[in-house]
Amino acid sequence: MKLADIFTDNMVLQRDKKIAIFGEGNGNGKIEFCGKETEFSSEHERFCVYLPPESAGGPYSMRITLNGETVILKNILVGDVFLAAGQSNMELTCKDTVDIEIISNDSIRFFTEGHNCNETLEEIYYDKTPWQMCNEQTAADFSAIGYYVAHILQKSTGVPIGMVACNKGASRVDAWTKPETVNRAEYQKMIEIKNNNYYMFHFNHDSWLYTNKLLPIVPYTARGVLWYQGESNSQSDEGVYYCELLRIMIENWRELWNDNLPFYQVQLMPYSGEEPNIDMAVIRSQQALAAKKIPNVFLTTLVNTGEADNIHPTKKSKISKALANAVLSSLYGYDMEYCGPVLNCLEKTGDTVILHFAHAEGLFVLGNKLQDVYLYDENGKECSFDYKIEDNRLKLFGPQVGNSREISFGYRNAPMHNLYNSDGFLASPFKMSIGK
Repeated sequence: MKLADIFTDNMVLQRDKKIAIFGEGNGNGKIEFCGKETEFSSEHERFCVYLPPESAGGPYSMRITLNGETVILKNILVGDVFLAAGQSNMELTCKDTVDIEIISNDSIRFFTEGHNCNETLEEIYYDKTPWQMCNEQTAADFSAIGYYVAHILQKSTGVPIGMVACNKGASRVDAWTKPETVNRAEYQKMIEIKNNNYYMFHFNHDSWLYTNKLLPIVPYTARGVLWYQGESNSQSDEGVYYCELLRIMIENWRELWNDNLPFYQVQLMPYSGEEPNIDMAVIRSQQALAAKKIPNVFLTTLVNTGEADNIHPTKKSKISKALANAVLSSLYGYDMEYCGPVLNCLEKTGDTVILHFAHAEGLFVLGNKLQDVYLYDENGKECSFDYKIEDNRLKLFGPQVGNSREISFGYRNAPMHNLYNSDGFLASPFKMSIGK
């Protein structure tokens, strides 16, 4: 018998759901946990057993027996488990940030999926690390966002939190999607013209990360997924399909877990670098669209940390707080904001354009003047306008507004717009046509 590597001492198991226990081996077995016995039989080389749901608590021990071989796991907590998934900004560790203070807490536990490789796949290796309790040493090398979200959730709810890091810098959404789907002609058409990270990093080929990094932790029972990714799909031609690519991946993951897992996505931060084929604006629009179109998907809008020259901002606290707020709001029933204003609809009446936003309570412009918002006529000439905020709506008006046919709102790699809600979250950028 060989349990999947995610099953170790100090782990956190998901509360109030059936608990998946899986590994390699066949024959007759028994699992003893929380005073209950679950017998099972497997005729295949792999087994997966579901234990009855348990309430939050611990520490507990688990005894697993298969064909006379026994494994005992100790110091187990039952609480809420989240995946910290995506690419390098989710992978960025606490020690690489400037605003994350680590506080030791035995009710927070970390697991890092250890399959890894170099850029060319010539070196493939596995760093087998067990579940670790949160302290200054273990958290320093863990995902900063993963840690800080766990810290906020545990402090707010009192429930043990397990955070599973399954991420890879420079990874693409298609690399996390099953090959049977990615290899279809209609899928390949969407990613025909790719961001350079596809060619530079071979782990983005042939669903390598899906097969070698995601599947080893499936279907470890979890509560939700924190998703920070998109930079590596930001070539304009494929970026316009990001919402659909993300939808396909999310449905794929939910099928694997047989669970409608909520996804909490981070909108890409401002970036002023001159890397070729980078179009952050189109990805941000697609991320906002994904939160509207894909059920149980939530958006936390971009944060201006003052680090637009760094594709890996070292300030992660506000991003983490927004993600934690989204989880607390959607899963725990807290009444709190987690997102900046997101355009719902636009109406044009004569010489006035009115923008209606969701998440717009207390809408205001930071500073003396609205910035990075432009109206263009049918010839691409800029139209001047005045503005005012009324009933949490933004009104653009003036003699030239009637000629406007397009609006650009912070629509660039490094947005400079300054429209916020009263909770201090920046609006989601967009660009769209305006009717006559």
